[in-house]
Amino acid sequence: MARMKARDQRDGFEDRLARIKKGGANTMGEVHLGPREEVRAGDKSAKPTNTVRIKKKKTKSREIGRGSAISLIFIAFVFGALSMFVGQVADFHLFNEGGLAPIDLSETPVGPYLQFAALAIGGVLALMFCWTFRLTSILRLAAAAAGVFCMVEFHTNMVQGAPGLFVKFFSKGYVETVKEMPKSTLFAA
Repeated sequence: MARMKARDQRDGFEDRLARIKKGGANTMGEVHLGPREEVRAGDKSAKPTNTVRIKKKKTKSREIGRGSAISLIFIAFVFGALSMFVGQVADFHLFNEGGLAPIDLSETPVGPYLQFAALAIGGVLALMFCWTFRLTSILRLAAAAAGVFCMVEFHTNMVQGAPGLFVKFFSKGYVETVKEMPKSTLFAA
């Protein structure tokens, strides 16, 4: 019994080698769909009719929905800047006079650090955005931090440049106060 199986396997292998050497069906990058015709009909000389050619040349695979490195760095920068802007608006509407939770902690040890509330809110939002959208490489996190920094550093310049826009987010008194502040001269020549 074992000899018959071994003989059948060897015959099948030799038959397959013969087809490969001859260049027969299923040896030239063809995929056959459905049952083979020669098996159904019992005819060994019949060629299958339902074949599909497969490209032999490999193409680069690219993940769908993933952008280039530069575009993702730009997106991280924008998320950082927008997060900081939201932090500044939230800080203004929550903790300043007339806000939802006006806190006067000037005489407490925490008082001097309340000025960093906007930075804390914006920083946490920027980290949440980066984590949510998988912008967690060092370069993308640095771009988000640069966005946060630019929004903090150039807030005065932006309010002075477009006061009508910032009145909608802050108040008229706040915009008038910021308009009288000196502009940021970080990159001034």
